[in-house]
Amino acid sequence: LDLGRPDRALYVIRYGNLRSPLLWDLMSITMYLTASTIYLYLPMIPDIALLRDRVAKRRRLYRLLALGWTGTEQQHRRLEIGISIMAILVIPIAVSVHTVVSFVFAMTIQPGWHSSIFGPYFVIGAIFSGIAALIIAMGIIRRAYGLGHYLRPIHFNNLGLLLLAMSLLWFYFTFAEYLTTYYGGEPREMAVFYTKLSGKYAPFFWAMVISNFVIPLVILSNRKTRTIAGTIVASAAMTVGMWLERLTIVVPSLANPRLPYARGLYQPSWVEWSMMAGFFATFILLYMCFTKVFPIVSIWEIREGREKGVTMARKRIESYHPPEEGLRER
Repeated sequence: LDLGRPDRALYVIRYGNLRSPLLWDLMSITMYLTASTIYLYLPMIPDIALLRDRVAKRRRLYRLLALGWTGTEQQHRRLEIGISIMAILVIPIAVSVHTVVSFVFAMTIQPGWHSSIFGPYFVIGAIFSGIAALIIAMGIIRRAYGLGHYLRPIHFNNLGLLLLAMSLLWFYFTFAEYLTTYYGGEPREMAVFYTKLSGKYAPFFWAMVISNFVIPLVILSNRKTRTIAGTIVASAAMTVGMWLERLTIVVPSLANPRLPYARGLYQPSWVEWSMMAGFFATFILLYMCFTKVFPIVSIWEIREGREKGVTMARKRIESYHPPEEGLRER
């Protein structure tokens, strides 16, 4: 979609130029896809082995993916090391991906895009929208599969607090971006600036601010409204708001060209709406297929938590307090 035509995707691979941010985008997304797939797959190995031993359907697939897992102490130790390595490795890769995506915009001199804040701004936006999408998916799966005993209100409460923090960070970056643009006063930048704040695209811009900041702040800052339903409503508003953010980044800048061409109001065609609907449908289909083939909740981690979690939590809490001998001496 970024390239405009499908044949250009092959050209990026065959005739890629290292000076082009599009090639950096291809490399970082490929690494991100690989690392995320491995990070998803590793914790699933014990559950896949459990399915291999207990489920008759797709047993050949489960046997292949289980990699000979038998649950020995050595296998558990190696698995935990692998998960720990991937948990650390995936963070810089994720940051690099969304930074490179911002470079595709910021490395140009297009008004509204040429900004050094785009890197961290896109990273915060990705975490922000990702958490919101995760909460919505959790709410749907909780209701559809009856997982209320596993996906509990405290999980939504904690994710809601994290979402609130991301909302405040998003507002800070947005405010900093538009404040520096306003004080710079460069004519071409100001044309895009006023188009967003008070021009043709002002309804999209202010709807974005309300969806990404006002609604989450009102709902998530209050313990009484930070319920499962309230958190899902705030997440849905943020999903809409982040979609509007992408629109207000891309469209107003391209609708105000530097060359003396006629300016107009962008209206998506039926082809563009169909492509967006197709991507939504594909994502939902893949998610549903995954939930039909693999466990949604990690069985072995819950079992391990029941067996060892209380003991580990008690030891951790005890390590925070001074020893009793020291208190007696005082």
